[in-house]
Amino acid sequence: MIEEQATVVHNEGKYVWVNTQRQSSCGHCSVKNGCGTQVLSKVLGNKIAYVRCLNSIEQPSNKEAENYTSLKEGDQVVIGLEESALLGGSFLMYLLPLIIMIVFGGTAVYIAEFWWPEGADLLAVIASFTGLFLGLYFSHQLAKKNTIKNQLEPKIIKKLPEKEWLFKSVLPL
Repeated sequence: MIEEQATVVHNEGKYVWVNTQRQSSCGHCSVKNGCGTQVLSKVLGNKIAYVRCLNSIEQPSNKEAENYTSLKEGDQVVIGLEESALLGGSFLMYLLPLIIMIVFGGTAVYIAEFWWPEGADLLAVIASFTGLFLGLYFSHQLAKKNTIKNQLEPKIIKKLPEKEWLFKSVLPL
């Protein structure tokens, strides 16, 4: 599981909005002056990302929406995302549309050789864009289906005690 420390911004009951700060590991290795990643890190900087997380902290009573109120604004939490969710989301967003685009383009070239040989390139471009857009649509539908099942959403793993996050934010790791 990929874990990150975050700060609660807004509690919506079942879902909680948190912000995390992207941190670069550059500057901590021996080749920090000759590395291109350090330059990119300086340009992009440490940015804050707002993320909606599933509030999965166990409550003592039943799990109705009004019982998810233990987190309040400013609380420090640890959020997590399964590695399989990251890989599955990457497949849905990048690989699936690309595969469908290539299949549509290749099929158009094959069919165009028999039907209209002079316009094979035009048909390949049109079919490739059609395949790309259909792949993005299928990706969107599959992601929506998996999000409803809470498979691709980050979850709140635990709430950090105030003393723990206070010292973590002051002391360097």
